[in-house]
Amino acid sequence: LAAGNTVVLKPSAYSPNTSKVIKKIIAETFDEYEVAVIEGGREENKCLLEQKFDYIFFTGSKSVGQKVLEAASKHITPVTLELGGKSPCIIEKTANIALSAKRIVFGKFLNCGQTCVAPDYILCDKSTKDKLVKELKKQIKLQFTNAPLVNKDYGKIINKKHFDRLLGLINPEKVVHGGSSDGNTLKIEPTIMDCVSYDDKVMQEEIFGPILPILTYDSLEEVISKVNSGEKPLALYIFSENKKIINQVLSKCQFGGGCVNDVIMHLVSSDMGFGGVGGSGMGSYHGKYGFDTFTHEKSIVDKKTFIDLDLRYQPYTKFKTFLLKAFLK
Repeated sequence: LAAGNTVVLKPSAYSPNTSKVIKKIIAETFDEYEVAVIEGGREENKCLLEQKFDYIFFTGSKSVGQKVLEAASKHITPVTLELGGKSPCIIEKTANIALSAKRIVFGKFLNCGQTCVAPDYILCDKSTKDKLVKELKKQIKLQFTNAPLVNKDYGKIINKKHFDRLLGLINPEKVVHGGSSDGNTLKIEPTIMDCVSYDDKVMQEEIFGPILPILTYDSLEEVISKVNSGEKPLALYIFSENKKIINQVLSKCQFGGGCVNDVIMHLVSSDMGFGGVGGSGMGSYHGKYGFDTFTHEKSIVDKKTFIDLDLRYQPYTKFKTFLLKAFLK
């Protein structure tokens, strides 16, 4: 809007009450020809994607992002896609484990893990794993109490479909904290899974929920190789006091953005662009980056008419060649 656009806004069908509130606020503020809110599900999405827009901005899953990109290609409509992926959280042996656990628990279980930049899984140096698990358990109790399922400040899963999907990712044999749920309230406890392998079900998709798998590593090269062997994540987090190791990870791993010794906080800054790379998205926004995303900078030459040099016009004589060479010197 600040960049001079009109907007058609389509909130998720998974949050109908939020959509109603958004529509009410916008209807009270803008004329429908300036901003229109469209509610509904797949049929409405399909209809909208058939229209010829000047620009499409989409936040959501990779699978839907592919459909948006395919639809946009028919009209050669530019897009910004903010998707997601399995964002790793690397705990190196020099990390401040107590503080790392405190910050990870905050970022992972914020909105019950239903944020695109939540730490998806932990890659921990073997020598620090036991201490980290102990501190994570301690922080979960401190931040969400001993009974998170009845804690009014602890949220719920968005719907039954995703509640059931998340329960299907939990292997009870590997749960070392949490794991309980309430189908009536759609709540799942902050859950830690230990001794997880890359073959486990929880590692086959973006979790987007309050389940935190912990994997271990022996060498930094192993970490970098593993992160780069999969889809490029939207975020990456490294906890370490070793600047050399931090720089190695940041320079050799491909990801959208991230933090050193913290999680999720990079997206709150309006001074940095936020966005993914590869399978986690394309384009960036926030602050001036957002303004640039929704504008097109026209390149204009305003040529004056009081003088016109013949140098560029044919015929190209020896004298013109002499002048051109003299000018280029």
